[in-house]
Amino acid sequence: MKIFAREFLWFITAIILALPVSYLFIEYLSLTPAGDQSTIYEQTFEMELFIMGALIGIIFTYIMRLVIWAIKKILIEE
Repeated sequence: MKIFAREFLWFITAIILALPVSYLFIEYLSLTPAGDQSTIYEQTFEMELFIMGALIGIIFTYIMRLVIWAIKKILIEE
């Protein structure tokens, strides 16, 4: 149960860290609408990019966790 709770906390942390990353991802692209207002297709595309940025943020959070775990394993064994 302790392992499940720790993994759940890491998942929540990854989601919390992924939201600013996805916002920065959207801002870095600096998308502008073709006309005066954005169409429903442009809004949908922007939301898809936001979700992709969030998924990338979650994946990279777990990759960082894996790298830190590997470094700890190497240093503790030496």
